[in-house]
Amino acid sequence: MDSPWERLRDGGAAERQDRALVLAAVADEGIALQFAACELQDDREVVLAAIEQDPDALQYASKTLRGCREVVAAAVSRAGETLQFAEPNLWEDRELLWSAVSADGRLLRLAQSQDKELVLTAVRQDADAFGFAFAEWRGDKEVVMSSVRTSGENLKLASEELQDDAEVVMAAIKFDGLALQFASPRLREDRDIVLLAVQQHGCALEFASEELRCDRQVVREAVNRTPRSLMLALGERTGRSPGRPRSAFHLWRWFGRG
Repeated sequence: MDSPWERLRDGGAAERQDRALVLAAVADEGIALQFAACELQDDREVVLAAIEQDPDALQYASKTLRGCREVVAAAVSRAGETLQFAEPNLWEDRELLWSAVSADGRLLRLAQSQDKELVLTAVRQDADAFGFAFAEWRGDKEVVMSSVRTSGENLKLASEELQDDAEVVMAAIKFDGLALQFASPRLREDRDIVLLAVQQHGCALEFASEELRCDRQVVREAVNRTPRSLMLALGERTGRSPGRPRSAFHLWRWFGRG
């Protein structure tokens, strides 16, 4: 025997307009709301019953109910990411938005306005949320530090001032040595920072200054961490400088002098 939601799904207009059947169907499978008649998708009791079973059912509610704070709050309290299904006027509700970004930081993209606490909550939940932060937060050291600690690549989104901040850059390369490419030219000449980067990922050698790409200790650390960075030491990708070894044999002798 078919379940109520299967009867609703496979039924015709009569079934879709049968309130008792629809209530039974959404209690069984919330997203069965999509098969209900329009007037029942606009029925608060039906929609709340659907949300109770599956918050994602909000997307199938009428536009009116997707703009109703009580209904949207019921969904968001169970699954913050459902705020994306609400009408945009509710994206400005800070309490709802807070619940949303706490569950999925990338929903920061819905924010019409942003405060620091909201942005920090979002990037701590998901570092990718930093891509949706307003420009003013890309120059905020606390926000940027929170972001690069779990996604070094986010250093590319930071302000130029923070790309030249040694503490920020070190936090980024500790997570991903290749983030060195987004550091300022000054810090790519900093031996301690470059050593830290190549120790995390040898191929970060590519983004070091020319002088440090010829530094025996830096090259040794890079090759030890990531053997394929050997080609960077040999100059195959960036052009060999006069101070670099010409072959693996020369590299071995070059290391031997250090």
